[in-house]
Amino acid sequence: MLKSIFAGCVLSIALAMPALAEVIPALHDALPQEYKDKGIKAAVFNDWAPDEFQDADGQLKGWSVDLAKEMEQRLGVTFTFEGTSFDAIIPGLQSKRFDAGFSSFGPTAERLKMLDFVSQRRIGTSFAYPKESKLDIKSPSDVCGLTVAVLNGAWDIGILEKLNANECKDKPVIMQTHGSQAQAELAVRSNRAQANIGGSVKLAYMAKQTGDLKVSELALSPVNSCIGVRKGDPLGQVLTDAIQSMIDDGTYEKIMAKWGLNDSGMLSKALLITEERPADL
Repeated sequence: MLKSIFAGCVLSIALAMPALAEVIPALHDALPQEYKDKGIKAAVFNDWAPDEFQDADGQLKGWSVDLAKEMEQRLGVTFTFEGTSFDAIIPGLQSKRFDAGFSSFGPTAERLKMLDFVSQRRIGTSFAYPKESKLDIKSPSDVCGLTVAVLNGAWDIGILEKLNANECKDKPVIMQTHGSQAQAELAVRSNRAQANIGGSVKLAYMAKQTGDLKVSELALSPVNSCIGVRKGDPLGQVLTDAIQSMIDDGTYEKIMAKWGLNDSGMLSKALLITEERPADL
């Protein structure tokens, strides 16, 4: 069980521990010695509000970032945060450039061969499209034949592939991949794609902020939105225990309430997802 301080996060800067950090000894003691000595290198996806994102001032923010800050306090070790693109995080974990990836991963069978995952909350997959569009996506069949913009490497590609193999096999979805979520959304705004697919929470937040897109009633395949760590690394269990400590003392709900997300999808029990103990597959 860990407690964290994700202090003010500037890219690639190790942050000093707050003077009044509330370290939980059991969590600190459970860390491998290398993390006690050198701290934890945390990659943060810089383009997925409200989960994790980089604001105009270069600060990393989001509910996932707030969980990371709380983990830092509870673990009693320095986190070094680096904002980065989604597709750089898994290679970075494998090469040990990063130790943990705060990027709202969905745990796919392919990813579980490389990583373990710490669940943070449950999130479904929805579609966003222009307010003036005649689209009204209420069922999987409503997506068939559409050109859908999707973030390269995202969990949502698998969702579209399943649609094409089942409901849309006679009229497949045309997948248009993009290097960033902002580019995928721009493709919809510029009419190069008819819809964007992504996490229901993320799309609802974006639509509220911009006011020019609407989000489908349809929310497919609710999954655990996760932190990624290297396969077999004891850090995964420590981060899981840290989240459980937040659930137990009410901090977890307070963080979700801050972002308006305490009405659905919250965990009642922290979960470590591994290839041997999979979930959502």
